[in-house]
Amino acid sequence: MQLMLLLVAVLLPVLGVLLYHLENGRQAARHFAAERVRIMAHATASSLGNLLRDHAAVLGRIAQRPMVMALDAQSCDPIIGEFVKLYPEFTNLVVQDLAGDNDCSFLDKKITREQLRAIPGFHEAVGSHGMTVGDGTLGPLSGRWISVLFHPVKDAGGRATGLISLPMDLVQLGERLLGGLPQGALVVVYDRSGRILLRSRDSQDWIGRPVPAEWFPLASARSVEGAVATSADGVQRLFAFAPVEQAGWTVVAGVPTADVFADANAAFTAGSLLALLILALALALALRIGRGIVRPIEALSRAAADVAAGQTATRVQMASGPRELWAVAQQFNGMLDARDRAQAGLRESEARFRTLADLSSDWYWEQDADYRFVRFDGRVLDGTGIPGEDYVGKTRWELPALNLTPADWDRHRAILEARQPFRDFEILRLGPDGKERWGAVSGTPILDVQGRFCGYRGVGTDITERKRLEQERLRLSLHIEELSRRMVQSQEEIRRRFSRELHDRTSPNLAALRINLDIITKATPAERSTAEFAGRVEDTQALIEDTTISVREICAELHPPAIDCGGLLGVVQSYAQQFARRTGLQVNVECPHGEVRLAHDLELALFRIVQEALTNSAKHAQARTVTVLLQFDASPLLVIVSDDGVGFDVEQAMKSRHTAGLGLINMRETAEFAGGRFTLQSVPGHGTRICVEI
Repeated sequence: MQLMLLLVAVLLPVLGVLLYHLENGRQAARHFAAERVRIMAHATASSLGNLLRDHAAVLGRIAQRPMVMALDAQSCDPIIGEFVKLYPEFTNLVVQDLAGDNDCSFLDKKITREQLRAIPGFHEAVGSHGMTVGDGTLGPLSGRWISVLFHPVKDAGGRATGLISLPMDLVQLGERLLGGLPQGALVVVYDRSGRILLRSRDSQDWIGRPVPAEWFPLASARSVEGAVATSADGVQRLFAFAPVEQAGWTVVAGVPTADVFADANAAFTAGSLLALLILALALALALRIGRGIVRPIEALSRAAADVAAGQTATRVQMASGPRELWAVAQQFNGMLDARDRAQAGLRESEARFRTLADLSSDWYWEQDADYRFVRFDGRVLDGTGIPGEDYVGKTRWELPALNLTPADWDRHRAILEARQPFRDFEILRLGPDGKERWGAVSGTPILDVQGRFCGYRGVGTDITERKRLEQERLRLSLHIEELSRRMVQSQEEIRRRFSRELHDRTSPNLAALRINLDIITKATPAERSTAEFAGRVEDTQALIEDTTISVREICAELHPPAIDCGGLLGVVQSYAQQFARRTGLQVNVECPHGEVRLAHDLELALFRIVQEALTNSAKHAQARTVTVLLQFDASPLLVIVSDDGVGFDVEQAMKSRHTAGLGLINMRETAEFAGGRFTLQSVPGHGTRICVEI
């Protein structure tokens, strides 16, 4: 009896697995059928959606035609008739203004304003900015079941002034979309009121009828396995539902359950009978099993007891016995080996997880239900300056934070009380070493298997360096803002200087020219032959020449033309020659590779620096010689201006911008704007050296 029970105990799992696979096969067949029906429903819904989008695009183009926008019933657009003739699935095309007048339509019989208002979807269309789709209704003119597409007509200012109505013949639409369905399949489309719009079978008999009431909860459920229900024709089918979002319609696709589950049910019945037959044969064979299986079973029992006691190194030792029991023993031993391998893999996975956690964060923490720390792992001392053991037993807000107020902690506690996760909560701590450290912590609530709150766990990251970089970036941003402000001031100062120079150098000449021209134009023929008249003409020509030279020099100061064609070297040499003639200083320009061209803005900025440096040498240095060195092939690029003047104390001069003067400030800021570095070297009695590195 025990042997029989043992055999039954061994065979029952096998039979259970067999029945399980049979049931899985039946469920797979049901799932396949449900997926097929779902694809059919969504494909139909997609086709309807694409069709409606195409119609929306066409109506949008029609609404933009000038004759349609004019809304003149005496001059209707010819496209109204051509469109309906081209697409016979539409029964009419109507264009009206919002008052219902100026009716242009395909049919000779005009639809009244009251009839149009009664069509579903009209009131929604009046306030819509795009195409709207109405539910099914019986056409007042055609007498056929239709769904009307509405599209606004707007004037040039974008205001709605009229409405396009396009009735679709639902019978022809159904024949177009649902004509190629598989044998036995049924597809129904119904509107928001539950009225059937399209049906793949006998559509003329079913359009306009209400769908079965049990379809509505099935459509809301959206089951992935499909829904079994009896359709209106009395056939039980497996249904799937899909929405047509733009119209608010619902597509229902179904196949008869008798066709879907017939093969699976037959296979399940045959498999069940086969399982029962195997069980009966196994019971019959149990009577013939000898005592030879007792000892192997005892060996298996002892091994199982040892494993249950925690001796997982135990293996079944079986020298002889039935082949089946020997196979069971091998499987048992293999299961233990697999368990050992799984545990080794788990340990490896835990080690890999810890490595990834260390790479993604600096420390790990846990809190109990009272928000007190119970565990810390990782580099918490490096990240916060406080050892992990100083946190244990305390809440986060019991340790001082330099950047958080009581209101900030109240908001943080509110998040914890709401059992919500939080990310990147930034805390500034002052460690025992006196150093400030920034940390960002993230956490998530811990729930047990019953859903009870147990605390929080999370990670922390040292963001001290990131905060330092943010502060440095803010400092640089403010510095750039100050540079921009000063650059604007410098530009304004340059404009005022050139404005005064233009006025001082040209206004007297222009006034004298006006006086001479007045005298010349009023002179008599006798006066024009005198020497005095010839001298006045000569004086006028000299004034014009002097004014021209002054304007040319001022323009050259504003933007030297040589820089566009000759580059930086050419304009520096030209300016140096003019500067030497004007001041008497000896200016030497050195450039090993003058053929190298730089960006235009960079050349102009470097020229302004050289120009300002030469001006300072002439005004303040009392120098005899100035040397300008240009090195375009160096890295970094160098511009050096040095003189043999009296020099000055750089540290004392740069303490105040008023002492330093605008010239030095302008040169420094121009160099920084160009992305370079400005260096000033000078000693009293030993000249001055200005260096710009780009």
